[in-house]
Amino acid sequence: MEITKKSEYAVSALVELAEHPGEFISSKVIASRQEIPVNFLPQIIAQLGAPGWVVGVRGPGGGVRLEADPATITLKDVIELIEGPIAISRCLNGDLICSRQGNCPMHPVWEEAQQAFVNVLQKRTIADLVTKTPEK
Repeated sequence: MEITKKSEYAVSALVELAEHPGEFISSKVIASRQEIPVNFLPQIIAQLGAPGWVVGVRGPGGGVRLEADPATITLKDVIELIEGPIAISRCLNGDLICSRQGNCPMHPVWEEAQQAFVNVLQKRTIADLVTKTPEK
C-alpha cells in the first residue's frame, strides 16, 4: 500500500488551515503555500468537508476555514477518509478470500506490521504537524 499524493495534499491543506485558526484562506493561497495543484484542491476540500473538518465560503472574504479542533484529526482519519480502510496487504483488506486463510505463515506478520503502522498514524494529529513560525 502506498499513501497517495491526494492524502498528502489533504494533510498539507489541513496543516495550512490549522496554522491560521479561525481564518478563511482562499484555495489559491492554500495551493500555492502547500504546492498543491490548484485545480485538484476543491475535490480535496469537498472530502475534508464531509466529516465537518472544514467549511468553505464563496465570494469576497471567503475561502476555506478549519472547523474541527486539529488535535482531534489523526493522520489515520485523514488517510482513511481519502483512501478508504488501510491495508498493507491484500489479505488484510477484508475483500479477499484466501485459500490459505488460517494456514498462512505471513498473515500474522502482515497483521502485526499493519497494526504498528496504524498505531503511528493514530497517535499523530494535524495539531502535531503544525509548525510555529520562529519570531524574527
